[in-house]
Amino acid sequence: MIILSEKKAYEALSSTSRLEILKLLHKKPLSVDEIAKIVDLQPITVRHHLKSLEDTGFIESYEEKKRTVGRPKVYYQIAKEPTIVGYPKRRYLTLSNFMIKTLQSLIGSKKASALLRRVGKNMGKSVVKNIETKHEITEWSSEAFRDFFIKGYLEEAGGEPEIMEIDKNRIVFRVHNCLFFELAVKMPETMCDVLHDAFHEGVSNAMGGKAKLSRLTCMGHGDIYCEHKCEWRTSRRKTDAR
Repeated sequence: MIILSEKKAYEALSSTSRLEILKLLHKKPLSVDEIAKIVDLQPITVRHHLKSLEDTGFIESYEEKKRTVGRPKVYYQIAKEPTIVGYPKRRYLTLSNFMIKTLQSLIGSKKASALLRRVGKNMGKSVVKNIETKHEITEWSSEAFRDFFIKGYLEEAGGEPEIMEIDKNRIVFRVHNCLFFELAVKMPETMCDVLHDAFHEGVSNAMGGKAKLSRLTCMGHGDIYCEHKCEWRTSRRKTDAR
């Protein structure tokens, strides 16, 4: 884990081009030429941005394994170890991990899971109710879910979401940046199978129980992204969002 000063972090993230590159790399590894084509910049400029991001620990590079003669292509991806801004220092991940382990030790894994499931459901309900209040939503449709939950809440939270499929009764989307990745990798049965699934249950319940949100793939369990599906149990839904 890299501890980075505020000054260096802000310098690295002060460029809109570097932010755009980070968003691309959250989805999949890319080469310099691939990035240059997407962001419409010269490769030499892209290399400059990549060096700044790599020097500060936001991204990392690796060489493509080739069996043929020639120089291997270099790919860039989001760093596996997160970069932490060094001032003021925070240790929320350490505290969260310690609290969960202590809770399991004090009351047992079964009771701890039941309590965390309750927390997850309440979190999901709270998120939906806050969105409804902010945007005056009275009923949820796939379009409203896309605009206000995925593009609104998840995007603002830093989840780097990507919509894969959408129609009036179904939406499939991916989250490329798990908000609790470090904890999810350490304890996927607790963070993903209990807390996150309960969060989805709370979201579904808060939307009136007519839409079911489920997890298809999971970064905590080794997948490269978290993919989710939200399906409506009725063929027609309306939303009043202003």
